[in-house]
Amino acid sequence: MEGRTLTFLFLSGLCFLPVCFPRRYILVREALTWTEAQSYCREKFTDLASVSSQQESDQLREATEELDVGHLWIGLYNDIDSWRWSLEEEGYYGEGEAEFRKWGVREPNNFMGIEHCAMMHISGVWIDVSCNIKIWFTCFKNSSSSFILVNETKTWTEAQRYCRERYTDLASVRNQSENDQIMKNMKNMKKYCTWIGLNRDSWKWSDGSPYSFTSWNISKQIGPVVPPCVLLHKGLWHSCRCDAKLFFLCHFEPVKPQRVLRVKVILKDSTVNLEEAADAILLQFRERLKEHGLREDVKLTWRKQPDGKIFNLEKREKKKKKKKKKEEEEEQFICS
Repeated sequence: MEGRTLTFLFLSGLCFLPVCFPRRYILVREALTWTEAQSYCREKFTDLASVSSQQESDQLREATEELDVGHLWIGLYNDIDSWRWSLEEEGYYGEGEAEFRKWGVREPNNFMGIEHCAMMHISGVWIDVSCNIKIWFTCFKNSSSSFILVNETKTWTEAQRYCRERYTDLASVRNQSENDQIMKNMKNMKKYCTWIGLNRDSWKWSDGSPYSFTSWNISKQIGPVVPPCVLLHKGLWHSCRCDAKLFFLCHFEPVKPQRVLRVKVILKDSTVNLEEAADAILLQFRERLKEHGLREDVKLTWRKQPDGKIFNLEKREKKKKKKKKKEEEEEQFICS
């Protein structure tokens, strides 16, 4: 079936400056899997649609209801393979050591879609669980290359904070030998489980937009397994199997034209070096413009002169010389 596209133009928020730009959503009436839809959007537009505010969500809902379309892929997905260590110190991991894993049978399984942290069982295998449960935890002390099993129960985030404040970080496990060391500590202290530093990101937007605004259907996590892809239905998000074939929404970010503004900086203190203060001056401009509606994604930069400098004092110097010459001429006239 040949795809047809419709373009909706939405404005995000109130814009008081001409630097605010619209986001365009494109409805593609062609049934594809989530991955196929993502490839289509990236090839022809920018990416699968992301939604960053209640206003955009409401506008999408109204537009899609008017067009009588029901279930649509959007760019949200659960990155189930994004496991990483809390300790990200450069040079700490040798080749392949950051990827060492000791998962138990059928782990990780992301039960109920909320298991984003890893704990080690006394048997030495790892299990993914909710980061909010409170269990014992193992810290790592870099100066002595030792593992410390802490005799307190905390959530994963609380344990991470504790380890970073008192030691180096939550324990990373780079090989079987280190796994055995932690397991031995657990047996000595008769603890059946411990947090380690492995965790993962959860929901992400395909285009890399921040995951802050949410519009989930309250029943999205019914059942033991939550599918990793997301569809839009009547303004609400539902998790769905990624191989389902649905219509989908792409988005297109128009090319943002650059605007060059010439500003005049009056130097009241002759000891100030304008070139060194350029970043601070730019920050002040941004804060003033934000008060008048400047969007967060608008970038302000200085345009450098051919000599590599930002500020051009040449005209001012010419005026000084001209004024001085005039004063000298007047003095000569008076003296003659």
